[in-house]
Amino acid sequence: MADLRDLIEAHWAELTPNQQRVGEYALSNPFLVATMGIEDLAEAAAVSAATITRFVRQLGLKNYAEFRAIAVRRYQDLLRPIDNVSRAQQASSAELTEAALASAHDNLDGLSQLLPGQCDALVDRMAGARQVGLLGFGSSALCLTYLRGLTEGFLRNQVLLDGSGGHERMARIIGRMGPGDLLIAMALPRYSIATVEFLRLARASGVPCIGITDRAQSPICPLCDETILLPAAHPVLNSSALAGFGLFELVGALFTARYQSPSEATAMTRLIFPYLYTDEDSSQTPPEDSR
Repeated sequence: MADLRDLIEAHWAELTPNQQRVGEYALSNPFLVATMGIEDLAEAAAVSAATITRFVRQLGLKNYAEFRAIAVRRYQDLLRPIDNVSRAQQASSAELTEAALASAHDNLDGLSQLLPGQCDALVDRMAGARQVGLLGFGSSALCLTYLRGLTEGFLRNQVLLDGSGGHERMARIIGRMGPGDLLIAMALPRYSIATVEFLRLARASGVPCIGITDRAQSPICPLCDETILLPAAHPVLNSSALAGFGLFELVGALFTARYQSPSEATAMTRLIFPYLYTDEDSSQTPPEDSR
């Protein structure tokens, strides 16, 4: 099936002035058209609904639904959450709960599909890097924050690149990185264009890049030296970050097993003991009101 632009341009000379007005609007606003009903498009293009019907037939299509299907195809990943919400509104709470739990189970089970040694290799790369940058936005940033917390006791130089301080700050940090460093980029649907742009900047600086995403067609895959694919489907939300948290928990466990001795674990426990709750705290008498 032809692309919407190709279809309109191929029939342009056959369109009336009003129909060309619709075509111009569709070519200038392809994403909006993908979300519009026939009445919405007629209002936006300042024509009648009948003109829209004649326009799509002039393109050789049966009806507006076929025209909309072509428009939507280019943005399926972006529009899928809208469809998810529409379906969710028709479901009961029990049905949504069952679907969400089944999805969570499948995503965690998908971690077992990781190639042997992928997590070990990731730990090795992180431990051997001069600096580790963690690039991601939205739920990906939350996952990477968790990874940083689990590994900060073993890595001296980690930097979270999640937009904090502005994109200029991120560009300066990545621009100073080089071949001895490592950038871990995470992107889940719907993908952030900023993640792609900063990955390009890192590649231009010769920084080795590892991508964590949900499929081989993800826009970050061509920009990464290595890629770890995780399941991220969700029946309602844009995507699920659950497998990401599971992966990073595994990475944290490997760092702990490799790089923390029992004596170091004991010393750390003694250090933080004053800040931990114990059963003794529950038996203490609350302080008297000094008033």
